[in-house]
Amino acid sequence: MRRACGLFWGLNAMGRAWRENIMQKSTLVSRYAVVVVCVGFVAFAAFIVWSFYEQGKYAEERMLAEARVLDTSVNATWQFIDYEQNNINRDRDGVYNFKGIYCSLVGKSVGEIFSRDTGYEYQLRYVRENPRSAHDNPDEFELASLRSFGPEGSDSNETYCVTKDDSGEEVFRYVGAIYLTENCMDCHGGPIGEVDVTGFVKEGMNEGDLAGAVSITMPTGGYRAAANANIIRTGMLLALFLCLALVTSAVFFRRNVILPIESLADSLDEIGKGNLSAQPVYIGKTKELAEFAQGVSNMSAELDALYNALEEKVAQRTEQYKEANRQIEHQRKQLARANAMLVETNAKLKDENEYRTGIVSILSHELRTPLTAIIAYVDVYERTRSGKVDEEADECIGKIKSHSQLLLEMINNVLDLARIEAGDVQVSREPIDIVDLMDEIESLTKSLAIKKKLRFDFEIQGEIPIFAGDWYQLERILLNLTSNAVKFTDEGGMVRVLTHYEFGSEKILFEVSDTGIGISSEDIVSIFDRFTQVDASITRKYGGSGLGLSLVKKTLDLLGGSVEVESELGKGSVFTVSVPAPGFGEGEEE
Repeated sequence: MRRACGLFWGLNAMGRAWRENIMQKSTLVSRYAVVVVCVGFVAFAAFIVWSFYEQGKYAEERMLAEARVLDTSVNATWQFIDYEQNNINRDRDGVYNFKGIYCSLVGKSVGEIFSRDTGYEYQLRYVRENPRSAHDNPDEFELASLRSFGPEGSDSNETYCVTKDDSGEEVFRYVGAIYLTENCMDCHGGPIGEVDVTGFVKEGMNEGDLAGAVSITMPTGGYRAAANANIIRTGMLLALFLCLALVTSAVFFRRNVILPIESLADSLDEIGKGNLSAQPVYIGKTKELAEFAQGVSNMSAELDALYNALEEKVAQRTEQYKEANRQIEHQRKQLARANAMLVETNAKLKDENEYRTGIVSILSHELRTPLTAIIAYVDVYERTRSGKVDEEADECIGKIKSHSQLLLEMINNVLDLARIEAGDVQVSREPIDIVDLMDEIESLTKSLAIKKKLRFDFEIQGEIPIFAGDWYQLERILLNLTSNAVKFTDEGGMVRVLTHYEFGSEKILFEVSDTGIGISSEDIVSIFDRFTQVDASITRKYGGSGLGLSLVKKTLDLLGGSVEVESELGKGSVFTVSVPAPGFGEGEEE
Protein backbone atom coordinates (compact mmCIF):
# COMPACT_ATOMS: atom_id res chain seq x y z
CA MET A 1 0.00 0.00 0.00
CA ARG A 2 2.83 2.42 0.87
CA ARG A 3 4.55 1.66 -2.44
CA ALA A 4 1.38 2.44 -4.42
CA CYS A 5 0.79 5.66 -2.49
CA GLY A 6 4.41 6.67 -3.07
CA LEU A 7 4.02 6.10 -6.81
CA PHE A 8 0.81 8.17 -6.88
CA TRP A 9 2.48 11.06 -5.04
CA GLY A 10 5.55 10.86 -7.28
CA LEU A 11 3.48 10.92 -10.47
CA ASN A 12 1.37 13.78 -9.14
CA ALA A 13 4.49 15.81 -8.37
CA MET A 14 5.91 14.99 -11.82
CA GLY A 15 2.68 16.15 -13.46
CA ARG A 16 2.72 19.43 -11.51
CA ALA A 17 6.36 20.02 -12.43
CA TRP A 18 5.65 19.37 -16.10
CA ARG A 19 2.58 21.65 -15.93
CA GLU A 20 4.64 24.49 -14.45
CA ASN A 21 7.24 24.00 -17.16
CA ILE A 22 4.61 24.04 -19.92
CA MET A 23 2.99 27.16 -18.42
CA GLN A 24 6.38 28.76 -18.82
CA LYS A 25 6.79 27.52 -22.40
CA SER A 26 7.64 31.01 -23.58
CA THR A 27 10.67 30.87 -21.33
CA LEU A 28 11.60 27.50 -22.80
CA VAL A 29 11.25 28.88 -26.33
CA SER A 30 13.23 31.97 -25.39
CA ARG A 31 15.98 29.79 -23.94
CA TYR A 32 16.01 27.79 -27.13
CA ALA A 33 16.16 31.01 -29.12
CA VAL A 34 19.04 32.30 -26.99
CA VAL A 35 20.97 29.10 -27.62
CA VAL A 36 20.31 29.27 -31.36
CA VAL A 37 21.22 32.98 -31.47
CA CYS A 38 24.43 32.38 -29.52
CA VAL A 39 25.41 29.52 -31.79
CA GLY A 40 24.54 31.62 -34.85
CA PHE A 41 26.50 34.59 -33.50
CA VAL A 42 29.55 32.44 -32.85
CA ALA A 43 29.25 30.93 -36.33
CA PHE A 44 28.79 34.39 -37.86
CA ALA A 45 31.80 35.79 -35.99
CA ALA A 46 33.92 32.80 -36.99
CA PHE A 47 32.83 33.27 -40.60
CA ILE A 48 33.71 36.98 -40.55
CA VAL A 49 37.16 36.26 -39.08
CA TRP A 50 37.74 33.51 -41.60
CA SER A 51 36.51 35.74 -44.45
CA PHE A 52 38.85 38.55 -43.45
CA TYR A 53 41.73 36.10 -43.47
CA GLU A 54 40.79 34.51 -46.79
CA GLN A 55 39.97 37.82 -48.50
CA GLY A 56 43.25 39.31 -47.31
CA LYS A 57 45.10 36.30 -48.60
CA TYR A 58 43.23 36.51 -51.91
CA ALA A 59 43.97 40.25 -52.25
CA GLU A 60 47.66 39.59 -51.65
CA GLU A 61 47.64 36.86 -54.30
CA ARG A 62 45.97 39.26 -56.79
CA MET A 63 48.56 41.96 -56.09
CA LEU A 64 51.36 39.44 -56.53
CA ALA A 65 49.89 38.28 -59.85
CA GLU A 66 49.57 41.86 -61.11
CA ALA A 67 53.11 42.67 -60.00
CA ARG A 68 54.42 39.65 -61.88
CA VAL A 69 52.48 40.68 -65.03
CA LEU A 70 53.86 44.22 -64.75
CA ASP A 71 57.38 42.83 -64.24
CA THR A 72 57.01 40.59 -67.28
CA SER A 73 55.69 43.49 -69.40
CA VAL A 74 58.56 45.80 -68.49
CA ASN A 75 61.11 43.01 -69.01
CA ALA A 76 59.64 42.45 -72.47
CA THR A 77 60.27 46.13 -73.29
CA TRP A 78 63.80 45.78 -71.91
CA GLN A 79 64.48 42.68 -74.00
CA PHE A 80 63.06 44.30 -77.14
CA ILE A 81 65.41 47.27 -76.85
CA ASP A 82 68.24 44.87 -76.06
CA TYR A 83 67.59 42.76 -79.14
CA GLU A 84 67.08 45.80 -81.44
CA GLN A 85 70.08 47.70 -80.09
CA ASN A 86 72.19 47.08 -83.17
CA ASN A 87 69.42 48.20 -85.57
CA ILE A 88 68.73 51.32 -83.54
CA ASN A 89 72.37 52.44 -83.62
CA ARG A 90 72.88 51.98 -87.40
CA ASP A 91 71.92 54.58 -90.01
CA ARG A 92 70.17 53.83 -93.28
CA ASP A 93 73.51 53.38 -94.96
CA GLY A 94 74.54 50.79 -92.32
CA VAL A 95 77.04 53.00 -90.54
CA TYR A 96 77.11 52.44 -86.71
CA ASN A 97 76.04 55.59 -84.94
CA PHE A 98 75.21 55.24 -81.22
CA LYS A 99 71.93 57.05 -80.59
CA GLY A 100 72.09 57.04 -76.78
CA ILE A 101 69.12 54.70 -76.49
CA TYR A 102 69.84 51.47 -74.61
CA CYS A 103 67.88 48.93 -72.57
CA SER A 104 68.41 50.25 -69.04
CA LEU A 105 67.63 53.81 -70.11
CA VAL A 106 64.42 52.76 -71.81
CA GLY A 107 63.41 50.57 -68.83
CA LYS A 108 63.98 53.37 -66.33
CA SER A 109 62.15 55.85 -68.55
CA VAL A 110 59.16 53.53 -68.92
CA GLY A 111 59.12 53.04 -65.14
CA GLU A 112 59.24 56.78 -64.50
CA ILE A 113 56.45 57.45 -66.99
CA PHE A 114 54.36 54.63 -65.45
CA SER A 115 54.85 55.99 -61.93
CA ARG A 116 54.00 59.54 -63.02
CA ASP A 117 50.87 58.49 -64.92
CA THR A 118 49.55 56.63 -61.83
CA GLY A 119 50.09 59.65 -59.64
CA TYR A 120 53.03 57.85 -58.05
CA GLU A 121 50.63 55.49 -56.28
CA TYR A 122 52.35 52.80 -58.34
CA GLN A 123 56.12 53.06 -58.41
CA LEU A 124 58.36 51.11 -60.81
CA ARG A 125 62.13 51.39 -60.78
CA TYR A 126 65.36 49.42 -61.28
CA VAL A 127 67.87 48.90 -58.48
CA ARG A 128 71.22 47.16 -58.03
CA GLU A 129 74.15 47.08 -55.65
CA ASN A 130 76.93 49.50 -56.62
CA PRO A 131 74.79 51.12 -59.34
CA ARG A 132 76.09 53.36 -62.10
CA SER A 133 73.54 55.99 -61.06
CA ALA A 134 72.78 57.07 -57.49
CA HIS A 135 69.08 57.03 -58.38
CA ASP A 136 69.31 53.23 -58.61
CA ASN A 137 70.56 52.73 -55.05
CA PRO A 138 68.34 50.14 -53.25
CA ASP A 139 66.52 50.83 -50.02
CA GLU A 140 66.66 48.43 -47.06
CA PHE A 141 63.98 46.02 -48.37
CA GLU A 142 65.41 46.06 -51.92
CA LEU A 143 68.96 45.46 -50.66
CA ALA A 144 67.82 42.48 -48.56
CA SER A 145 65.99 41.11 -51.60
CA LEU A 146 69.05 41.48 -53.87
CA ARG A 147 71.19 39.60 -51.38
CA SER A 148 68.63 36.79 -51.05
CA PHE A 149 68.42 36.03 -54.78
CA GLY A 150 70.02 32.83 -56.02
CA PRO A 151 71.58 32.05 -59.39
CA GLU A 152 69.55 32.24 -62.59
CA GLY A 153 67.01 29.42 -62.83
CA SER A 154 66.59 28.99 -59.05
CA ASP A 155 63.33 29.46 -57.13
CA SER A 156 64.70 32.40 -55.10
CA ASN A 157 64.35 35.06 -57.80
CA GLU A 158 61.63 37.26 -56.29
CA THR A 159 60.48 38.67 -52.93
CA TYR A 160 57.29 40.42 -51.89
CA CYS A 161 55.48 41.61 -48.76
CA VAL A 162 52.76 43.92 -47.43
CA THR A 163 54.28 46.79 -45.44
CA LYS A 164 53.97 50.51 -44.63
CA ASP A 165 55.51 53.28 -46.76
CA ASP A 166 57.10 56.42 -45.40
CA SER A 167 53.70 58.12 -45.06
CA GLY A 168 52.26 55.21 -43.09
CA GLU A 169 50.05 53.91 -45.90
CA GLU A 170 49.84 50.16 -46.48
CA VAL A 171 51.54 49.11 -49.75
CA PHE A 172 52.49 45.90 -51.54
CA ARG A 173 56.13 45.63 -52.52
CA TYR A 174 57.60 43.31 -55.14
CA VAL A 175 61.23 42.87 -56.19
CA GLY A 176 62.08 40.61 -59.18
CA ALA A 177 65.62 39.62 -60.17
CA ILE A 178 67.22 40.59 -63.54
CA TYR A 179 70.04 38.39 -64.88
CA LEU A 180 72.62 39.32 -67.55
CA THR A 181 72.16 37.92 -71.07
CA GLU A 182 74.60 37.59 -73.94
CA ASN A 183 73.64 41.03 -75.31
CA CYS A 184 74.45 42.60 -71.94
CA MET A 185 78.15 41.69 -72.18
CA ASP A 186 78.93 44.68 -74.46
CA CYS A 187 78.27 47.05 -71.57
CA HIS A 188 78.76 44.94 -68.44
CA GLY A 189 81.30 42.31 -69.53
CA GLY A 190 85.08 42.60 -69.82
CA PRO A 191 87.67 43.68 -69.81
CA ILE A 192 87.21 45.36 -66.42
CA GLY A 193 87.84 49.08 -66.52
CA GLU A 194 87.14 49.58 -70.22
CA VAL A 195 84.58 52.30 -71.02
CA ASP A 196 81.49 51.08 -72.87
CA VAL A 197 79.47 52.99 -75.50
CA THR A 198 77.29 54.57 -72.81
CA GLY A 199 80.31 56.12 -71.16
CA PHE A 200 80.37 53.84 -68.08
CA VAL A 201 83.19 51.56 -66.96
CA LYS A 202 82.61 47.85 -67.58
CA GLU A 203 82.29 45.66 -64.45
CA GLY A 204 83.66 42.42 -65.96
CA MET A 205 80.49 40.47 -65.19
CA ASN A 206 79.48 37.18 -66.81
CA GLU A 207 76.38 35.96 -68.55
CA GLY A 208 73.80 34.76 -65.95
CA ASP A 209 75.10 37.04 -63.16
CA LEU A 210 72.60 39.12 -61.17
CA ALA A 211 72.38 42.50 -62.94
CA GLY A 212 69.83 44.06 -60.59
CA ALA A 213 66.12 43.91 -59.91
CA VAL A 214 62.78 45.44 -60.82
CA SER A 215 61.17 47.10 -57.76
CA ILE A 216 57.40 47.59 -57.88
CA THR A 217 55.35 49.33 -55.18
CA MET A 218 51.54 49.37 -55.37
CA PRO A 219 48.82 50.55 -52.95
CA THR A 220 46.62 47.95 -51.23
CA GLY A 221 43.62 50.19 -50.55
CA GLY A 222 41.62 49.21 -53.64
CA TYR A 223 42.16 45.51 -53.07
CA ARG A 224 41.24 45.80 -49.37
CA ALA A 225 38.08 47.76 -50.20
CA ALA A 226 36.97 45.11 -52.71
CA ALA A 227 37.66 42.36 -50.17
CA ASN A 228 35.69 44.19 -47.44
CA ALA A 229 32.76 44.67 -49.82
CA ASN A 230 32.71 40.93 -50.50
CA ILE A 231 32.78 40.23 -46.77
CA ILE A 232 29.86 42.61 -46.12
CA ARG A 233 27.73 41.09 -48.89
CA THR A 234 28.43 37.53 -47.72
CA GLY A 235 27.86 38.48 -44.07
CA MET A 236 24.45 39.97 -44.86
CA LEU A 237 23.42 36.80 -46.69
CA LEU A 238 24.59 34.67 -43.76
CA ALA A 239 22.72 36.86 -41.24
CA LEU A 240 19.54 36.55 -43.31
CA PHE A 241 19.95 32.78 -43.42
CA LEU A 242 20.48 32.61 -39.65
CA CYS A 243 17.32 34.65 -39.01
CA LEU A 244 15.26 32.38 -41.25
CA ALA A 245 16.76 29.33 -39.53
CA LEU A 246 15.88 30.75 -36.09
CA VAL A 247 12.24 31.43 -37.01
CA THR A 248 11.85 28.06 -38.73
CA SER A 249 13.42 26.14 -35.85
CA ALA A 250 11.25 28.01 -33.30
CA VAL A 251 8.06 27.04 -35.17
CA PHE A 252 9.29 23.48 -35.54
CA PHE A 253 10.25 23.34 -31.85
CA ARG A 254 6.80 24.49 -30.72
CA ARG A 255 4.83 22.15 -32.97
CA ASN A 256 6.99 19.07 -32.44
CA VAL A 257 8.20 19.51 -28.85
CA ILE A 258 6.15 21.99 -26.80
CA LEU A 259 2.64 20.84 -27.81
CA PRO A 260 3.40 17.10 -27.35
CA ILE A 261 4.98 17.82 -23.96
CA GLU A 262 1.83 19.73 -22.89
CA SER A 263 -0.27 16.69 -23.78
CA LEU A 264 2.07 14.34 -21.90
CA ALA A 265 2.05 16.67 -18.87
CA ASP A 266 -1.77 16.63 -18.80
CA SER A 267 -1.74 12.82 -18.94
CA LEU A 268 0.79 12.54 -16.12
CA ASP A 269 -1.26 14.97 -14.04
CA GLU A 270 -4.38 12.81 -14.49
CA ILE A 271 -2.44 9.64 -13.68
CA GLY A 272 -1.07 11.30 -10.55
CA LYS A 273 -4.66 12.04 -9.46
CA GLY A 274 -5.59 8.38 -9.84
CA ASN A 275 -7.03 8.31 -13.36
CA LEU A 276 -4.89 5.47 -14.65
CA SER A 277 -6.72 5.38 -18.01
CA ALA A 278 -5.63 8.89 -19.04
CA GLN A 279 -3.92 9.01 -22.47
CA PRO A 280 -2.03 11.85 -24.24
CA VAL A 281 -4.35 13.81 -26.59
CA TYR A 282 -1.62 15.15 -28.92
CA ILE A 283 1.70 13.39 -29.24
CA GLY A 284 2.97 14.85 -32.52
CA LYS A 285 4.61 12.90 -35.30
CA THR A 286 8.08 12.26 -33.87
CA LYS A 287 9.14 8.71 -33.07
CA GLU A 288 10.73 9.65 -29.75
CA LEU A 289 7.62 11.37 -28.33
CA ALA A 290 5.41 8.55 -29.61
CA GLU A 291 7.61 6.06 -27.75
CA PHE A 292 7.49 8.29 -24.67
CA ALA A 293 3.67 8.42 -24.83
CA GLN A 294 3.55 4.64 -25.24
CA GLY A 295 5.80 4.36 -22.19
CA VAL A 296 3.38 6.53 -20.19
CA SER A 297 0.49 4.31 -21.28
CA ASN A 298 2.40 1.17 -20.35
CA MET A 299 3.33 2.69 -17.01
CA SER A 300 -0.29 3.52 -16.19
CA ALA A 301 -1.37 -0.01 -17.15
CA GLU A 302 1.37 -1.57 -15.00
CA LEU A 303 0.49 0.76 -12.13
CA ASP A 304 -3.17 -0.27 -12.40
CA ALA A 305 -2.17 -3.93 -12.29
CA LEU A 306 0.11 -3.25 -9.34
CA TYR A 307 -2.62 -1.46 -7.46
CA ASN A 308 -5.15 -4.23 -8.09
CA ALA A 309 -2.67 -6.90 -6.94
CA LEU A 310 -1.38 -4.93 -3.96
CA GLU A 311 -3.79 -6.35 -1.38
CA GLU A 312 -3.06 -9.88 -2.52
CA LYS A 313 0.68 -9.25 -2.26
CA VAL A 314 0.23 -7.79 1.24
CA ALA A 315 -1.58 -10.96 2.31
CA GLN A 316 1.14 -13.11 0.78
CA ARG A 317 3.84 -11.11 2.56
CA THR A 318 1.98 -11.44 5.86
CA GLU A 319 1.82 -15.22 5.46
CA GLN A 320 5.50 -15.27 4.54
CA TYR A 321 6.35 -13.30 7.67
CA LYS A 322 4.38 -15.78 9.79
CA GLU A 323 6.17 -18.70 8.14
CA ALA A 324 9.50 -16.98 8.71
CA ASN A 325 8.66 -16.52 12.39
CA ARG A 326 7.79 -20.21 12.67
CA GLN A 327 11.10 -21.16 11.06
CA ILE A 328 12.98 -18.81 13.36
CA GLU A 329 11.29 -20.40 16.38
CA HIS A 330 12.16 -23.87 15.07
CA GLN A 331 15.79 -22.82 14.52
CA ARG A 332 15.89 -21.32 18.00
CA LYS A 333 14.84 -24.65 19.48
CA GLN A 334 17.43 -26.47 17.35
CA LEU A 335 20.07 -24.02 18.53
CA ALA A 336 19.10 -24.64 22.14
CA ARG A 337 19.46 -28.40 21.58
CA ALA A 338 22.81 -27.82 19.86
CA ASN A 339 23.98 -25.74 22.82
CA ALA A 340 22.99 -28.51 25.19
CA MET A 341 24.88 -31.05 23.05
CA LEU A 342 27.88 -28.71 23.00
CA VAL A 343 27.87 -28.48 26.79
CA GLU A 344 27.69 -32.28 26.98
CA THR A 345 30.50 -32.65 24.43
CA ASN A 346 32.67 -30.18 26.33
CA ALA A 347 32.12 -32.19 29.49
CA LYS A 348 33.14 -35.39 27.68
CA LEU A 349 36.20 -33.70 26.23
CA LYS A 350 37.12 -32.47 29.68
CA ASP A 351 36.81 -36.01 31.03
CA GLU A 352 38.89 -37.37 28.14
CA ASN A 353 41.52 -34.71 28.70
CA GLU A 354 41.70 -35.61 32.38
CA TYR A 355 41.92 -39.28 31.38
CA ARG A 356 44.75 -38.55 28.95
CA THR A 357 46.50 -36.50 31.60
CA GLY A 358 46.24 -39.46 33.92
CA ILE A 359 47.63 -41.81 31.25
CA VAL A 360 50.55 -39.47 30.64
CA SER A 361 51.16 -39.28 34.38
CA ILE A 362 51.13 -43.09 34.61
CA LEU A 363 53.55 -43.36 31.68
CA SER A 364 55.76 -40.73 33.19
CA HIS A 365 55.89 -41.90 36.78
CA GLU A 366 54.61 -45.45 36.96
CA LEU A 367 56.35 -46.86 33.86
CA ARG A 368 59.28 -44.65 32.94
CA THR A 369 60.73 -44.57 36.44
CA PRO A 370 60.84 -48.41 36.88
CA LEU A 371 62.25 -48.83 33.34
CA THR A 372 64.97 -46.30 34.06
CA ALA A 373 65.80 -48.19 37.25
CA ILE A 374 65.93 -51.54 35.39
CA ILE A 375 68.33 -50.13 32.80
CA ALA A 376 70.46 -48.63 35.57
CA TYR A 377 70.60 -51.99 37.43
CA VAL A 378 71.61 -53.76 34.23
CA ASP A 379 74.39 -51.21 33.68
CA VAL A 380 75.58 -51.72 37.26
CA TYR A 381 75.51 -55.48 36.79
CA GLU A 382 77.53 -55.28 33.56
CA ARG A 383 80.15 -53.07 35.18
CA THR A 384 80.51 -55.01 38.42
CA ARG A 385 80.12 -58.65 37.38
CA SER A 386 83.23 -60.83 37.74
CA GLY A 387 84.23 -64.40 37.59
CA LYS A 388 83.08 -67.00 35.12
CA VAL A 389 81.43 -65.74 31.97
CA ASP A 390 77.88 -66.98 31.56
CA GLU A 391 76.97 -66.38 27.91
CA GLU A 392 73.35 -67.34 28.41
CA ALA A 393 73.00 -64.93 31.33
CA ASP A 394 74.77 -62.19 29.36
CA GLU A 395 72.40 -62.72 26.46
CA CYS A 396 69.40 -62.46 28.78
CA ILE A 397 70.78 -59.35 30.41
CA GLY A 398 71.39 -57.83 26.95
CA LYS A 399 67.82 -58.56 25.89
CA ILE A 400 66.49 -57.08 29.12
CA LYS A 401 68.52 -53.94 28.50
CA SER A 402 67.62 -53.55 24.79
CA HIS A 403 63.91 -54.16 25.31
CA SER A 404 63.87 -51.83 28.29
CA GLN A 405 65.58 -49.12 26.23
CA LEU A 406 63.10 -49.69 23.39
CA LEU A 407 60.16 -49.43 25.77
CA LEU A 408 61.65 -46.32 27.41
CA GLU A 409 62.13 -44.74 23.96
CA MET A 410 58.50 -45.51 23.12
CA ILE A 411 57.29 -43.96 26.37
CA ASN A 412 59.43 -40.86 25.82
CA ASN A 413 58.08 -40.50 22.26
CA VAL A 414 54.48 -40.87 23.48
CA LEU A 415 55.07 -38.24 26.16
CA ASP A 416 56.74 -35.85 23.73
CA LEU A 417 53.91 -36.24 21.20
CA ALA A 418 51.32 -35.66 23.91
CA ARG A 419 53.06 -32.50 25.11
CA ILE A 420 53.40 -31.14 21.55
CA GLU A 421 49.75 -31.83 20.69
CA ALA A 422 48.64 -30.31 24.00
CA GLY A 423 50.70 -27.18 23.30
CA ASP A 424 52.78 -27.63 26.45
CA VAL A 425 56.15 -27.48 24.68
CA GLN A 426 57.94 -24.14 24.72
CA VAL A 427 60.59 -23.66 22.04
CA SER A 428 63.79 -22.40 23.63
CA ARG A 429 66.24 -20.03 21.97
CA GLU A 430 69.87 -20.67 22.83
CA PRO A 431 73.21 -20.43 21.01
CA ILE A 432 74.12 -23.67 19.25
CA ASP A 433 77.53 -24.62 17.91
CA ILE A 434 76.99 -27.18 15.17
CA VAL A 435 80.26 -28.95 16.01
CA ASP A 436 79.10 -29.60 19.58
CA LEU A 437 75.71 -30.83 18.38
CA MET A 438 77.25 -33.21 15.83
CA ASP A 439 79.71 -34.54 18.43
CA GLU A 440 76.79 -35.26 20.76
CA ILE A 441 74.82 -37.13 18.07
CA GLU A 442 77.92 -39.08 17.00
CA SER A 443 78.73 -40.13 20.56
CA LEU A 444 75.16 -41.39 21.12
CA THR A 445 74.76 -43.35 17.89
CA LYS A 446 78.21 -44.33 16.65
CA SER A 447 78.51 -47.22 19.09
CA LEU A 448 75.36 -48.78 17.57
CA ALA A 449 76.85 -48.37 14.09
CA ILE A 450 80.14 -49.95 15.15
CA LYS A 451 78.27 -52.82 16.75
CA LYS A 452 76.55 -53.50 13.38
CA LYS A 453 79.86 -52.95 11.52
CA LEU A 454 78.50 -49.95 9.60
CA ARG A 455 80.45 -47.09 8.09
CA PHE A 456 79.28 -44.02 9.98
CA ASP A 457 80.31 -40.57 8.61
CA PHE A 458 79.62 -37.04 9.84
CA GLU A 459 80.43 -34.09 7.55
CA ILE A 460 79.99 -30.33 8.01
CA GLN A 461 80.11 -28.48 4.69
CA GLY A 462 81.30 -24.90 4.63
CA GLU A 463 81.22 -22.40 7.45
CA ILE A 464 78.28 -22.64 9.84
CA PRO A 465 77.87 -19.77 12.29
CA ILE A 466 76.64 -20.12 15.84
CA PHE A 467 72.88 -19.90 15.48
CA ALA A 468 69.86 -19.57 17.76
CA GLY A 469 67.75 -22.69 18.23
CA ASP A 470 66.36 -25.38 20.55
CA TRP A 471 69.18 -27.82 21.35
CA TYR A 472 66.94 -30.47 22.90
CA GLN A 473 64.45 -30.60 20.01
CA LEU A 474 67.19 -30.67 17.34
CA GLU A 475 68.94 -33.44 19.24
CA ARG A 476 65.71 -35.49 19.43
CA ILE A 477 65.11 -35.03 15.67
CA LEU A 478 68.63 -36.06 14.67
CA LEU A 479 68.74 -38.98 17.14
CA ASN A 480 65.49 -40.37 15.72
CA LEU A 481 66.73 -40.09 12.13
CA THR A 482 70.22 -41.48 12.78
CA SER A 483 68.86 -44.28 14.99
CA ASN A 484 66.43 -45.29 12.23
CA ALA A 485 69.23 -45.16 9.65
CA VAL A 486 71.42 -47.45 11.77
CA LYS A 487 68.49 -49.68 12.69
CA PHE A 488 67.35 -50.33 9.10
CA THR A 489 70.82 -50.70 7.55
CA ASP A 490 72.28 -54.19 7.46
CA GLU A 491 75.85 -55.11 8.33
CA GLY A 492 78.47 -53.59 5.99
CA GLY A 493 76.26 -50.68 4.97
CA MET A 494 76.82 -46.95 5.43
CA VAL A 495 75.12 -44.13 7.33
CA ARG A 496 76.06 -40.52 6.53
CA VAL A 497 75.05 -37.22 8.18
CA LEU A 498 75.74 -34.09 6.10
CA THR A 499 75.19 -30.55 7.44
CA HIS A 500 75.37 -27.17 5.69
CA TYR A 501 74.01 -23.64 6.21
CA GLU A 502 72.04 -21.41 3.81
CA PHE A 503 73.03 -17.81 4.58
CA GLY A 504 70.41 -16.23 2.30
CA SER A 505 67.42 -17.87 4.01
CA GLU A 506 69.18 -18.38 7.39
CA LYS A 507 68.36 -22.07 7.50
CA ILE A 508 70.41 -25.07 8.53
CA LEU A 509 70.00 -28.32 6.57
CA PHE A 510 70.68 -31.85 7.85
CA GLU A 511 70.84 -34.70 5.35
CA VAL A 512 70.72 -38.21 6.89
CA SER A 513 71.30 -40.92 4.29
CA ASP A 514 71.75 -44.69 4.51
CA THR A 515 72.14 -47.74 2.30
CA GLY A 516 69.49 -49.70 4.18
CA ILE A 517 66.32 -51.47 3.16
CA GLY A 518 64.67 -48.36 1.68
CA ILE A 519 60.98 -47.47 1.36
CA SER A 520 58.65 -48.04 -1.56
CA SER A 521 57.01 -45.03 -3.25
CA GLU A 522 53.57 -46.25 -2.12
CA ASP A 523 54.61 -46.28 1.56
CA ILE A 524 56.46 -42.94 1.65
CA VAL A 525 53.19 -40.95 1.97
CA SER A 526 52.32 -42.61 5.32
CA ILE A 527 55.68 -42.97 7.09
CA PHE A 528 55.09 -39.83 9.18
CA ASP A 529 51.80 -41.14 10.61
CA ARG A 530 51.75 -42.38 14.19
CA PHE A 531 52.29 -46.10 14.86
CA THR A 532 53.06 -46.64 11.17
CA GLN A 533 55.68 -49.08 9.92
CA VAL A 534 56.00 -50.37 6.40
CA ASP A 535 55.71 -54.10 7.19
CA ALA A 536 55.01 -56.20 10.30
CA SER A 537 57.94 -58.43 9.40
CA ILE A 538 60.22 -55.39 9.52
CA THR A 539 58.94 -54.59 13.00
CA ARG A 540 59.73 -58.11 14.17
CA LYS A 541 63.20 -58.01 12.60
CA TYR A 542 64.32 -54.45 13.41
CA GLY A 543 62.03 -53.41 16.25
CA GLY A 544 60.65 -49.92 16.77
CA SER A 545 57.41 -48.31 17.87
CA GLY A 546 56.37 -46.43 14.73
CA LEU A 547 56.41 -43.10 16.58
CA GLY A 548 59.88 -41.78 15.73
CA LEU A 549 59.16 -40.21 12.33
CA SER A 550 55.81 -38.89 13.53
CA LEU A 551 57.61 -37.17 16.41
CA VAL A 552 60.19 -35.77 13.95
CA LYS A 553 57.41 -34.28 11.79
CA LYS A 554 55.52 -32.79 14.77
CA THR A 555 58.70 -31.32 16.26
CA LEU A 556 59.71 -29.73 12.94
CA ASP A 557 56.23 -28.21 12.60
CA LEU A 558 56.74 -26.74 16.07
CA LEU A 559 60.14 -25.28 15.05
CA GLY A 560 58.86 -23.97 11.70
CA GLY A 561 60.96 -26.45 9.74
CA SER A 562 60.29 -29.21 7.24
CA VAL A 563 61.41 -32.73 6.33
CA GLU A 564 61.61 -34.38 2.91
CA VAL A 565 62.40 -37.99 2.06
CA GLU A 566 63.76 -39.72 -1.02
CA SER A 567 63.99 -43.48 -1.00
CA GLU A 568 64.23 -46.52 -3.24
CA LEU A 569 63.34 -49.97 -2.05
CA GLY A 570 66.47 -52.04 -1.43
CA LYS A 571 68.88 -49.12 -2.00
CA GLY A 572 68.43 -46.84 0.99
CA SER A 573 66.83 -43.55 2.04
CA VAL A 574 67.74 -39.86 2.32
CA PHE A 575 65.97 -37.66 4.89
CA THR A 576 66.54 -33.88 4.46
CA VAL A 577 65.63 -31.64 7.39
CA SER A 578 65.44 -27.82 7.05
CA VAL A 579 65.21 -25.71 10.23
CA PRO A 580 65.21 -21.89 10.61
CA ALA A 581 68.54 -20.93 12.22
CA PRO A 582 69.02 -17.17 12.52
CA GLY A 583 72.48 -16.06 13.52
CA PHE A 584 73.03 -15.63 17.24
CA GLY A 585 74.53 -12.11 17.51
CA GLU A 586 76.27 -10.44 20.40
CA GLY A 587 73.05 -8.72 21.40
CA GLU A 588 71.08 -11.96 21.80
CA GLU A 589 70.10 -13.08 25.26
CA GLU A 590 71.49 -16.43 26.19
